[in-house]
Amino acid sequence: MYLEIARRNLKRQRMRSVLAIVGMIIGVMAISSIGIFGNSLKMSTLEVFGGVATEIIVYPSYQDGYSSIDPHTALKISKIPGIQDFIAVKSRTDYITVRKERVFGTVYGIDDPGQLVKISRGSLVLSSSNCLAGAVLAEKYGLRVGSKISINGYSLRVSGILKEKGRSFDINPDRGIIVSEQTFNRLYGGDYSFIVVYAGSVTGVKKVSDQIDSVVNRRGTVVKIWEMKDFLESINRAFTYISRFLMAIAGVSLLVAGVSILNIMLMSTIERTKEIGIMKAIGASRSEILTIFLLEAILLGVTGSILGGVLSIAGGYAIDMIILKSAKYVFVSKTFLYIAQGIGFGLITAVVSGLYPAWKASNLEPIDALRYE
Repeated sequence: MYLEIARRNLKRQRMRSVLAIVGMIIGVMAISSIGIFGNSLKMSTLEVFGGVATEIIVYPSYQDGYSSIDPHTALKISKIPGIQDFIAVKSRTDYITVRKERVFGTVYGIDDPGQLVKISRGSLVLSSSNCLAGAVLAEKYGLRVGSKISINGYSLRVSGILKEKGRSFDINPDRGIIVSEQTFNRLYGGDYSFIVVYAGSVTGVKKVSDQIDSVVNRRGTVVKIWEMKDFLESINRAFTYISRFLMAIAGVSLLVAGVSILNIMLMSTIERTKEIGIMKAIGASRSEILTIFLLEAILLGVTGSILGGVLSIAGGYAIDMIILKSAKYVFVSKTFLYIAQGIGFGLITAVVSGLYPAWKASNLEPIDALRYE
């Protein structure tokens, strides 16, 4: 009966009720859509770096006077249990002669770079007479498989063009080349610049790192160890904070919708003062009046929140397509969590906004209400 009375009262002010529902839809949709987008952005970023979750980078402890990692230390690291892949890297910045033009770039000495880079054209196999050219270097100077380059007078044939890697925490070969370790030793010699190791699993990363530290740094800090897993966890935390911040900003629109409901309910209380007086005169209690007015606010909140939650899927889809150019992260389980959060905030806003008008209506004195004009 109370629900039917509440519905009837809202229909009497149809346009006012519709506007309140529209405000609620916009608020819930903003919160949920931004939450969906924030989650999509986080998942797309983690996907890019997800393949390096088991990667551990071991580099010299520069502050302790070490500028490289000697072969003996590298050998000790390679024998540590739990390491699935071991890549020792030598690097040097130097001038590379391409088509009679000297280009400053990075030269990497790696025997098997397959775990660190991907090939675009040609082969990843390295020998003493060939090299792999970075994507940016190849594009800028028109290098193809079979092209010739030289370093310090040493001629090399380009056997492969790498896919663009972008900035990373291990190697950045886009503007440089990769040669075999034998070729690098012939050109420069020297120890390893850093070592990249891969643990067998994400859970095994910490164990491998601890073993490297105990074996190599037993008598002093020779190397520093950096786990990419820590970087991924930092990204995850950062995007979580960003998403919450954006949702808080979107929550302002929901606050506006709440103020709209508060205004509607207060106006309704004033307009129906005499009606409230009659209801009280024929025996309606304060709790019954309070219930009717709260139900009106809840009906507005439920309708707007559910519609806003459903439409937020479309909103999240649109934002993802515009910014990320992909909507594959929209239809994941966490999307429904953000929709539920948006609907929940909408309902709480509606109830809170309706409390004061409902309390005010329930506390009107029958005599005063009946006299009200």
